[in-house]
Amino acid sequence: MKTIQHITNAKFKVNTQGVENSELILDFQPIIDKFKLTGDFKLIHWQARPKGHREFGIYSSVDDSYRSTDNLSKAGYGSVQFLQLDDATANTLPSAVILHRGNLK
Repeated sequence: MKTIQHITNAKFKVNTQGVENSELILDFQPIIDKFKLTGDFKLIHWQARPKGHREFGIYSSVDDSYRSTDNLSKAGYGSVQFLQLDDATANTLPSAVILHRGNLK
């Protein structure tokens, strides 16, 4: 089970209960700023750790929220775009996401 703490706009701390060194600090703001994202969108990524407990993570702009799921099987409708910060200079996680505008089930 994941515990998620909202730190500030588009920034979260995620821990996997019972797993040492599982803390992730996720900051979606650099991606939002670089690609000038506005409106209703979701950013989807595969969590960096802990191995064996990773899940998909979904940031939602509508309510500035983040959730983890081990089952992201359906996108009801919408469009997707792949976004990536320069891996040589990016110093935040995530550095690559799928931008989804539409309905996720």
